[in-house]
Amino acid sequence: RGSFSNSPTVKSLGDEYIASGGRLIVIDLETCSGIDSTFMGTLAGLARRLMPIDGAVQIASPSERCLCALESLGLDALLSIEPPTAPWRGKVEQIRANLGTETAPTVHLDARDQTLHVLDSHLTLSELSEENEEKFRNVTDCLKDELKRQKDQ
Repeated sequence: RGSFSNSPTVKSLGDEYIASGGRLIVIDLETCSGIDSTFMGTLAGLARRLMPIDGAVQIASPSERCLCALESLGLDALLSIEPPTAPWRGKVEQIRANLGTETAPTVHLDARDQTLHVLDSHLTLSELSEENEEKFRNVTDCLKDELKRQKDQ
């Protein structure tokens, strides 16, 4: 499941990849049972960083549930979902087999950094449309209040 808890790891891996010159991030959602708004905001943030340098985030094999979630926030306009001319098309099974079983080190954030990460993800989504801004206004306001309380402690 793509969620607020594993999205810091995805962001960290994406940031490292972009910093090393990478321009294409492919997110394979074949076994993903669902994605939350923080995870989607993380993907949107990576895509927005890649766009000015002619890069992209591509989505492979999304379930109907994940596809609906992405489309509901307008991310189908920002992310390339199942692009027909992607270099990995027709090679997905081979690529998956070559990936191996190693896992990336999990990024653990303290309470303040986690709140900042969730807020940043939701602000990114909010900037995509007025509808998203309205949808996430309460979330972003609560997160800003939480950061203020954390700062005052």
